[in-house]
Amino acid sequence: MRLFAQSLAFLASAALAAACSSPSTSTGSGGTAGADAKSDAKAADSAGSDAATLADGTDDDSALTDGKNADAPDLNGFFDDDVQDAADTGVAFNPDAACNAIAAQGKPSPVSLLFVLDYSWSMCMDPSAPLSQLNCATDPAKAKWSILVEAMKAAVPSLPDDSYSGMVYYPDVMDANTVCKVAAAPHVPLALTGPAGSPQRAQLISSLPALLTDNSPVASTPTGDALNAMYAYYAATPESDTPGASRYVVLITDGKPTCGSSPANSAANILAAVKGANSAASPVHTFVVGVPGSQGALTTLSQAAKAGGTAPANCSDTGPTYCHFDMTAYSSPADLATHLTDALSAIKGQAIGCDYKIPPNPKGGSTNYAYVNVRYTPGNGGAPQDLVYDPTCTGPGWHFDDAANPQHILICAASCTTIKADASAKMDVLFGCPRQEK
Repeated sequence: MRLFAQSLAFLASAALAAACSSPSTSTGSGGTAGADAKSDAKAADSAGSDAATLADGTDDDSALTDGKNADAPDLNGFFDDDVQDAADTGVAFNPDAACNAIAAQGKPSPVSLLFVLDYSWSMCMDPSAPLSQLNCATDPAKAKWSILVEAMKAAVPSLPDDSYSGMVYYPDVMDANTVCKVAAAPHVPLALTGPAGSPQRAQLISSLPALLTDNSPVASTPTGDALNAMYAYYAATPESDTPGASRYVVLITDGKPTCGSSPANSAANILAAVKGANSAASPVHTFVVGVPGSQGALTTLSQAAKAGGTAPANCSDTGPTYCHFDMTAYSSPADLATHLTDALSAIKGQAIGCDYKIPPNPKGGSTNYAYVNVRYTPGNGGAPQDLVYDPTCTGPGWHFDDAANPQHILICAASCTTIKADASAKMDVLFGCPRQEK
């Protein structure tokens, strides 16, 4: 029989590692005017950085063959005519096997990243200050919010030109009456990031608000309300506005929600919202980063990373390797700045490097997804490795974004880390042989 094969190359970055993070829990309420009331509100928000409970997901859209091959791509040059030639580097099938494997070139999905940033009053604190301290950092440059702004300034220039990006901060504080208010739409709406120096890149930074001070309204932490608003915003955004893009929320918070008057801010409801977004028809996956102040929410945030579909293999909700990006050990402002920048880089790499559109079946007609396989060939000439299908991603492997209606192939974190570190890695999407499953 004649077999066809074609490799799809990964543009990998050895510097991008994968890890994860998640949201937080509920208690207390916002702040008001008056010295005693403000002190109580500060205590509530600071305490909100210190306890919690949250939970799982994967990604987005592209066209698959549906039996109507009118739009089939020009496949000239996509396939080899020999059973195996040098270009296939060890891709070998048993000629006597009862399958006829062919391969098509896939393409990495563009990515849509919506940054959801905790702008609660406690973000004005120095990360090295005791949680009981109810004052903003003496040196504004050492405040958690200032450090986050600098990390964003480092991350935004490295976003791919073909990515989509947006930003919202919460609460949407204007005065003491809005300390639990959230914006219904991003402060920077999702749009094509564009080339270096683009208006979108500039707006992502210029729209970040000023550091809160001891004299500012004591902004609280309506995490659940903010997430629900952004998931609703994504749901209302036509896929044509972010064509083919995998959708992500990047939540960065320093603790549990403190706007308990809203049911959305309970731990259980936050987890349900994160999981629901991850399993929606157009899934929205959620990364979570917990900065200092979230020490009491480690389990919750870890559960949220799993609910959002971004947890790495072999992580644990009880530590020491949590499923979210845990920054709580970095109390020094300099250390927090370094590791927060690294986390944003890792998030970008995980989102961009391990999500591939399923190419059309080169033979046309409908595709039986039980007969799709993925093969990785190391760039150092090592033996090819057939990655197993593992929808739980408990180890190396891959899975579909949606088992019922697959649009994307998602490489599990354990394999993703290895492949992204291999700049010459090759991947083949193979059609026609029974799927290798865990």
